[in-house]
Amino acid sequence: MTIPRAEALLPQLTRFVHLLLEEIQQGQITDWPDFIEQVRAFYTPERMAQIEHVVPGWDEMASYANQQTLIHVTSVLVALYRLPEYQQATSDQRALMEWVVLFHDVAKIAQRGRHDYTHGFRSAAIAGKALRAIGFPVTADYAAQIDDWFALTHSASIHRADLGEDAQDNTKLPQIVAGIDRLFGVDAPAGWVIKAVLFHISVVTDPDYPTVAPLTDAEFRRYLTPSSFPILRMMMLVDTDAWNIFDAPESQRQRQQTLDAFERLAPLLSGVSG
Repeated sequence: MTIPRAEALLPQLTRFVHLLLEEIQQGQITDWPDFIEQVRAFYTPERMAQIEHVVPGWDEMASYANQQTLIHVTSVLVALYRLPEYQQATSDQRALMEWVVLFHDVAKIAQRGRHDYTHGFRSAAIAGKALRAIGFPVTADYAAQIDDWFALTHSASIHRADLGEDAQDNTKLPQIVAGIDRLFGVDAPAGWVIKAVLFHISVVTDPDYPTVAPLTDAEFRRYLTPSSFPILRMMMLVDTDAWNIFDAPESQRQRQQTLDAFERLAPLLSGVSG
């Protein structure tokens, strides 16, 4: 199949992110205030509407915490274009990764003093509904089952008294992942996108970061495949790198942590090397 390209549907955003990266590499943007100023200037109401049409939920995501997540997702796109694994990936893998980044935090509700431990599942639900319109193929079961799958995935949370907040409910994963296969086909590219969004806060890479509902090794083996593994690894590499665009030592430290975590996990999947 031909993988839909973000640059075809969102050309202005793609050009802008490449420009940001070029200015960072040339030393024209050297800190977060300059980066944020350019980001906010770019996202006019017209451009926000264009992205919302392709990535539903974009407007609401940007409405929380003084556009915190909008700025972060933009920085993840910048970090993606300079990521070695992205540069070495196939053309189709690169296209898939751009969709993963665009959707990974689209349902995140950023609030001061609180976490959103369920946004991975909610964002995956939105991606599952949006990918058909973007141009990803679906199965004959899609029309009859997408609404039920969306409701299941979007609401798969439990209250955790130890956190005082909700967390994703991993007991729903067998139904969620089976639904992805029914909607898009077994181990299909659209499923790799959705799984990377679904699991991007479900793998422990930093012992100091609160991964409150991590996948067990058995779950990782059950729900990931050799094809989806590199997409999730890239997502988690670039998500941490984006916070450290202007801090090379910390970026390298967190990158190595993530690489080490996936090197340990790789043998769980036949045909994958660290």
